[in-house]
Amino acid sequence: MNSIEKAKVLVIGAGPAGVGVAIGLARRGIKPVILIDRRERVGGVPSLYKRKPGGVPTFVLWTQGRLVFGGQIAKRLADKLRANEVEVWLESQVIEVFPREKKAMLVNPSRGRFQVSAEAVVLACGARERTVAERGWIIGSRPCGLLFTKNLLDLVDQHEVHVACTPVILGSDLIAHAAAAKLKSAGASDAVMLDRSPKPDCSLPARFYFGRWAKPHYQGGAQAVTVAGGRSVSAVTPAKGAQVRCDLIMICGDLVPNTELALMGNLRVDLASRRVAVGSGYQLSEPGWFAAGNILGDYHGAEWCYFNGRRVACQVAKYLRRGETRD
Repeated sequence: MNSIEKAKVLVIGAGPAGVGVAIGLARRGIKPVILIDRRERVGGVPSLYKRKPGGVPTFVLWTQGRLVFGGQIAKRLADKLRANEVEVWLESQVIEVFPREKKAMLVNPSRGRFQVSAEAVVLACGARERTVAERGWIIGSRPCGLLFTKNLLDLVDQHEVHVACTPVILGSDLIAHAAAAKLKSAGASDAVMLDRSPKPDCSLPARFYFGRWAKPHYQGGAQAVTVAGGRSVSAVTPAKGAQVRCDLIMICGDLVPNTELALMGNLRVDLASRRVAVGSGYQLSEPGWFAAGNILGDYHGAEWCYFNGRRVACQVAKYLRRGETRD
């Protein structure tokens, strides 16, 4: 029989938004708050960007007016959690949610399957890059050497692999330009960047900044591209263009909210955009369920997500107070 843990608030996702929620609640004296994440460390996506000599700082701390490595942000978040004595469960994967009962089924390597029951639940699951199929303009084979941004971070930041390659990047947003800079700093040549839009989907200041490391060769108007290769990548061919030889393909950007748990629990989600339906006070379609951070859409930086989490914590506290009044 599955054991059941009880919490005042369960926060799913220990990225900047989830940490902001947990700290905001802890500072209001609301306990116990349980913060969970499937990864082995706190910090979400920023934790994957390691600080190292010659690396590329890609995160902006607007409150301090400086650029930092994601790992620095993750450390700050972890320090805040310790200072506020927030209970954090890592390597804990949510496999099922029960919205009406405000419960979640989790699996953990040491505890196996167990349930957490709470008076309120916050989804701070962030966003992910669309798959090849979801993008709808990348066709052909899928050989070795076809990577997403997280795969790149595992190689060059977590394992510090020297990447001597000739890359092609599919996508042209901020994430794609950051990837081009990271590849160049890790030993690759300047990338060829292909996308559907005539001009790069990235602001001029950001392109100028990442241009300190890499100057990708942009080819716009690629309404479809075909990936070629047997055991490994060999080339990419735009529908109306010349073949581009390469030995690594990065598929970057084009984010979509991580709303799989919301869909699993029959919470209201707009299927076209994959955004959760949010009412006043960041509440979802089932009372006691809230959303914070990039699961809301629009895809902001780490600092914005943290402060958004703090705002959501205020709304959760109001909801709990109303429940106590009713009781």
